[in-house]
Amino acid sequence: MSDRRQSRTQSIDAPLPALARSKGQIDLVFAGTGTGTRLARAYQSGCLRVRWPQDPASRGPCAVMMNTAGGLTGGDALTINAEWQDHASGTLTGQAAEKIYRARDGHAAIKTTIRLAPHSSAEWMPQETILFNRASLRRDMQVEMSATSRFLGVEATVFGRAAMGETMEEGHYREGWRIRRDGRLIYADALELDGPISALLQRKAIGAGARASATLILVSGDAESHLETVRERSAEACGAIAASHWNGLLAVRFAAPDGHELRRDMTSILSTLRAGRPLPRVWSC
Repeated sequence: MSDRRQSRTQSIDAPLPALARSKGQIDLVFAGTGTGTRLARAYQSGCLRVRWPQDPASRGPCAVMMNTAGGLTGGDALTINAEWQDHASGTLTGQAAEKIYRARDGHAAIKTTIRLAPHSSAEWMPQETILFNRASLRRDMQVEMSATSRFLGVEATVFGRAAMGETMEEGHYREGWRIRRDGRLIYADALELDGPISALLQRKAIGAGARASATLILVSGDAESHLETVRERSAEACGAIAASHWNGLLAVRFAAPDGHELRRDMTSILSTLRAGRPLPRVWSC
């Protein structure tokens, strides 16, 4: 074997070099004042940034998260910590849809922890997460709240961009929710899809052919009063929507053929639960 051929064989067999990983973290504190709410703390590091433009549609400040890395892949991680103090209110959203690209190894991780003091009101409204083929994502949501606080949160996922002719044929996706009120667990949910995701979503008990889904949770003293209104609006949906109420919370599930129709359905229900107020302006950019 010539030296050139031997060198080429060794280079093919050699392990791939380690890739740089994107890490980002934000820590926010919304503080109530006599005249409204202000941001008392806004820490940011790595690829994750936060801005707070004026948004009259929001109750209190509207903080907008930005991932300057442009997306995530295996080994990347985002950590979001947000606290609403007594009588504070505000919205936390994302500048654009988060993109999860093909993973060479490992998982992309997004961990969110939200804490609500008494009489506070928090809205967690990131835009949808788009999973590309062979992406791997683990997303975790932890909420700790008081019996007198209000939480409205949504997480949406698109399995390949239908408008671009993309399909998430295979990969890994895991999402978990835990909500505690006065220290007591009131909501726990976990979903994991692994392997042939496109085929799994075709199954009636999993996705019935849907390629986009979302979970919306409202925890408040008046959650039950919204149930019938949400069900009435669901009759006009592009996809499928189901809503249930128990234990002081309202849970709404969405399944749609693509991300565009999912967003239309979410916008309709979110506007209803936000007393007709429009969504944050970044949702329409």
